[in-house]
Amino acid sequence: MWIKHAFFWFVAAFVVFLVVPMFSNPQSQWENAKTELRMITSAFGQHDARDVAADAKAAYVAMFVDTGFIDTTRRAYVTEKDRRESTMPLAGGVGATVALTNNYIETLGAMVYVVVLRLRMLMGWIPFVLPFLVGLVGEGYARRKIKFSEFGEYGATVFAGAVHLGVVLLMLPVFYTLAPFPVTPLFIPGWILFASFPIVIAIANANQILPR
Repeated sequence: MWIKHAFFWFVAAFVVFLVVPMFSNPQSQWENAKTELRMITSAFGQHDARDVAADAKAAYVAMFVDTGFIDTTRRAYVTEKDRRESTMPLAGGVGATVALTNNYIETLGAMVYVVVLRLRMLMGWIPFVLPFLVGLVGEGYARRKIKFSEFGEYGATVFAGAVHLGVVLLMLPVFYTLAPFPVTPLFIPGWILFASFPIVIAIANANQILPR
């Protein structure tokens, strides 16, 4: 059940990523990147911000420039000259269409850079939050052991609710990477803090799924 739940949120996030460029523009997305780099500078210092920006740029170039992805998408880009020539015989309809196409491609490219930037931040936090996650699992097992030793009942409803809430919270990093607006890099430790509650509750109330 939780797999279907997670799949739904993955699809929703992917749809958001494809739809946002229809209602945004490349300038606003590049501004998002600049704003987040300023947030990173404010939170961690200029040195770390410079390293993150360099890593994001390198990853962006490796994944989308060196592989030829950008060249492929640019083939769909319509120049201003082509646009004028196309609009002459067909009035303004073609001009509006190619303008929307150009805006979508440019905006999508800017969003990809922002996604890479956030993924770099997410990967950078993993060594710090992983011990905390391991501790959460241990806390959940400890509570489960205590409940079993005291002949306490496992709350099936509580377990189901915690799992569903946990899936939603665990999907937040996906929406974080795809959000079309600036997000503070401190989102990640805050997310871990909130996600800790359903994780511990779910493990403590798992009945036949986990060993006693």
